[in-house]
Amino acid sequence: MVNSAHVRIVEVGAHLIRPEGSMLFSEGEQSTSVYAVVSGRIRIDVSTPTGGRLVIAVKEAGEIFGEFGAIDGGPRSGTATALTDVELARVDAGTFLEIVSTDPNLSIAMLQAFSRQLRAAVVRTTLRNSYDTTARLVHRLVELSERHRHHHPTATQIQLDLTQEDLAGWIGATREATARSLRTLRESGCVLTGRGRVTIVDLDGLKEIGE
Repeated sequence: MVNSAHVRIVEVGAHLIRPEGSMLFSEGEQSTSVYAVVSGRIRIDVSTPTGGRLVIAVKEAGEIFGEFGAIDGGPRSGTATALTDVELARVDAGTFLEIVSTDPNLSIAMLQAFSRQLRAAVVRTTLRNSYDTTARLVHRLVELSERHRHHHPTATQIQLDLTQEDLAGWIGATREATARSLRTLRESGCVLTGRGRVTIVDLDGLKEIGE
């Protein structure tokens, strides 16, 4: 049902194209818009007390982002940057609230989506506090692979266009520790790495390492 919100934003919103690396909004800004991803991918990250960046989400086609500020009126909780060239649809906060409030089923679906995001955040916090870098990396790669497979069910290999810095920020580790863990996974035969990408060649094997 969250896809219904995506559909409505695409129908009524202003469409825009942004190149890879473009910033859509930055952490702390006043929230004024909600976006639907038509194509491409958007990274959402937040600053850490040590001055680093922590990736909290990657939004793909069929998903929306920026909705938290529209709902509670608060500032942006993270920074949104285009990981690839992207096509987006944008509506103002008032239009988004109207879309949600006029459809009770959509309102319930939004609550369910928020619940899933909260559960995922709890899992990420638990992993960061309880597991080593390799275990956290495996969990994140498996999660991203499952999402990719949902969109591309016939793919035999899964290419994730993420840098080591992106992965390090996502799992809350240093780039050096992440690189060591990636080397371990390469040696296991489960992944291949290249400039700005990680390719999963044995997802079942990767899952076994994570168990």
